[in-house]
Amino acid sequence: MVGYQGEEGYVVQARTHSSMSTDTTPAGGPSPTSDRDPAFFQVRTQLVEDVLRCVVSGGGVGAALLGEEGSGKTVVLRVVAHRASRTHHVIRMWAPRTASSEPYRAIAFLLAELEADQAEHPQSMFQGICTLLEEQANWRPVVLAIDNAEYLDPESVVIISRLVIAGRASVLIAAESLGAMDESFARLCRGGDLARFDLQPLTRTEVRSVAESVLGAPLSPDAVEALCRSSEGNARVLRCALEELPSSDLGLHGGAWVSTGDSTVVPSLVRAKTHAILGDLRARDLAIVRVLALAGSLPAATVRQLAGRLDGASDAPAAAGGHLDALQSLTVLETGAATLSLRSPLVAAAARGQTTATTAASLHALLTALPIEAFDPAGLDPVMHAEWLLLAGLPVPRDLCLAAARRCTFLGRAVRARFWITRHPTDQDVEGLVEAVRGAFADGHPEEARALLAAGRLPAGSEEAHGAAITLLILRSRAARLAGGTPAEWTALLTEAEAAIDSTERDPGTSRRGRQTLGQRGELAVARAEAASFGGDYRTVLEILQGGDRTGWTPEQKVSADALLCEALALTDQQHAAVGLARSLEATLGDQRGLGHRVIDAAWLRLAVAHYAAGTIGELALGAGAQSPPWSSSVARGGAVETVRGVVAVLQGRPEEALALLFPLARQFERQDPHGLLPLVAAGLAHSHTETGEMAPAIGYLPLAQVGPSMPWAVRALLAQIQLRSSGLSESRLQTPTKLGDLAEDARRAGAAMLELTHRLAQVRAGDARAAEALTGAAARVEGAYAAVCALYAQAVSSGDAELFARAMEHAHAIGDSGLARDCATRAIQTAQLLGARSVLRDIQRRARDLFGDITEMELSSALERLTRREREVARLAARGASNKEIAARIEVTSRTVEGHLYQIYSKLHLRARSELADLVLAGER
Repeated sequence: MVGYQGEEGYVVQARTHSSMSTDTTPAGGPSPTSDRDPAFFQVRTQLVEDVLRCVVSGGGVGAALLGEEGSGKTVVLRVVAHRASRTHHVIRMWAPRTASSEPYRAIAFLLAELEADQAEHPQSMFQGICTLLEEQANWRPVVLAIDNAEYLDPESVVIISRLVIAGRASVLIAAESLGAMDESFARLCRGGDLARFDLQPLTRTEVRSVAESVLGAPLSPDAVEALCRSSEGNARVLRCALEELPSSDLGLHGGAWVSTGDSTVVPSLVRAKTHAILGDLRARDLAIVRVLALAGSLPAATVRQLAGRLDGASDAPAAAGGHLDALQSLTVLETGAATLSLRSPLVAAAARGQTTATTAASLHALLTALPIEAFDPAGLDPVMHAEWLLLAGLPVPRDLCLAAARRCTFLGRAVRARFWITRHPTDQDVEGLVEAVRGAFADGHPEEARALLAAGRLPAGSEEAHGAAITLLILRSRAARLAGGTPAEWTALLTEAEAAIDSTERDPGTSRRGRQTLGQRGELAVARAEAASFGGDYRTVLEILQGGDRTGWTPEQKVSADALLCEALALTDQQHAAVGLARSLEATLGDQRGLGHRVIDAAWLRLAVAHYAAGTIGELALGAGAQSPPWSSSVARGGAVETVRGVVAVLQGRPEEALALLFPLARQFERQDPHGLLPLVAAGLAHSHTETGEMAPAIGYLPLAQVGPSMPWAVRALLAQIQLRSSGLSESRLQTPTKLGDLAEDARRAGAAMLELTHRLAQVRAGDARAAEALTGAAARVEGAYAAVCALYAQAVSSGDAELFARAMEHAHAIGDSGLARDCATRAIQTAQLLGARSVLRDIQRRARDLFGDITEMELSSALERLTRREREVARLAARGASNKEIAARIEVTSRTVEGHLYQIYSKLHLRARSELADLVLAGER
């Protein structure tokens, strides 16, 4: 590698593949690829392949990498340049921000190699540089890799463009945007000669991949969400956030990173950048930016009025417009609502952190001094307004504290909601009581919610108090249900709420009451459906929610109702209808405005259950927000989708996948478990560890895998099945089929056809072949591919047909049930071996290898399963080469007895010689 140090820090590196053993960078240039770069590069591997193809294929003139500062374009450029150096002569250039002021500065290192007369005219420069590059490259193709291309001086760009257009070099450019580059490069991009690659922010999936690679430990969904908030998908900021974990809301708990709070922690890199931005602004522009950071967003008209006041004249629209134009790179205007905010919430958080109490107070006074037609304080986001007053050292009114708490609960920020609630007593205040109870539910503490409701005073007298009383009755019912109350108790409270609504409807009241009553009807219907679902009464859920009038219901009530309906359809006998409704609801959840965190999280949990029942759980990955912008609200923040996918992996025999999904969830749920899922997750982990032969951690999870009062009926049923399948830990293996049959009967009586099918399948697989007929009946009551596989498996068990087992194997593998597919393969091989059907056996073995690759373990399992314990011992010793006499001495029997065992082994396994026995037994042990 040859390094050139240009004037004032302009850096150039020329590389060939043979010189790539070191990667030092001259002083003033970008840092070399660090040990952590691979973690950030690994999520861009396909991008590297695509860019490399454009640079070295000769089909165009090269590629342009466009992305904001810190997006990772420099890392991609480095990797592509390194890969290209295997076949091309690569010259890397990096320009500082001051590089555009001097003509030909970028190519000065090339001009220095020319004769004096060659450097006097652009044409002679071009010819001389062409000759020079040919000599340096030894006639290899040349690639110019240029970082910070927007800072190239125009004269150098002309020469570089001519080299590219003339085919003397291809170019790899990294810049922040197309508009920032010289027009010569921009024309090549617009004309399609220079391939354009826009580097988007890292998705949630990519943030998780990078973070787990750097940290060497898994992250819970909440921890991923915290990193997304703290980085906005910017690779450089994410790296900084990972380096500063001790000061963040993340903690290492039991071997996984979990979220310990709900605030946005601003990395030092963003703080420094924001400080520099604010320092470059004029005082008037700085005031506007700070106001937007403190307010969150403001109507554009209000900002213009404020800008006019800052100029000293309220009628200075031109000056105000100039302010907004100057701040376009920092602000964004939502045209639909004509609302202005800072483009980056992370920069806004940093700006708030760099605002003193005195400045915050003066800006608040300035904003509130505007006439009411220009600014209404009621239009501010309550959380932002309350935080602003708190920062300024000003009193935060009670009503604003409650509004802030309500908004925090809506956003899923339970910790901050509690902060605002506790600033005012709640036991004498019905609104505060309602928000405190909702906050306790959101934080996963139903017992606390029940205690608050028991201690609080119920309202009386006014119309508002009457409406609040109905809400409190519904909340009391929910608290009783989740905190161990009896069904009679929570049903009576809902009946009392319905009677109160009926009484309201009979009273003419005010015109506003009719609308309020419709909303209360919706709240009550959802509460009744939730209670029925909790108890496993899915028929009642369908009766309540199918075809009912939803006039006046809120968007949250409609989403909750659809999610409950979707779950009930899926767990009864209408899986196709459930999937259709699920897909429609997923589109609604994609636009989350107006929907609270609890509603969204619970909806995704029910949708995941519906997809599992229909065998379409794999379709839910993208819908769960994995690819959405990292700074938008997460639709899977509580791990609902990951929980169901992990449990499905347990049930379908994929223990490694289950462990990867469920382990970080268990660590997070130990801190916060709003849906009561920790016991189910712990049971899944115990079973998966058992499947992989790790008994110690499996036993360690058993204390957590206990039925709790806040656990819905379906969760209890799945928990019981998983516990039974983990035979040897908590149940006798002989009792397992009977207990699974009892679970299936409970599900049949409840009308939960899907769960009945799941239990029956587990019962048959546990060794109860007599339950095959019941499995066939259960499959007939369920729609979809999963039921079809179960029916085929039941038919194979009943008939003992090897071909049916093989077909069941293929169908189970197609729907992703690896465990059932492997069981079917083993049974198919075993059946063919017992029948001595060699051609059938060979065909089944071929089909199994096509699906699983190595099947020796299945062959060994199916073969040795038919032998007695003593015969298996003799078979293993004989396969290892022991003589009959040696075997007899080892197991303390006569040689004639050994000969008898071997005769039985050969007969049962259809073998003819000791060599065939060795091939069978030892293949499974290798």
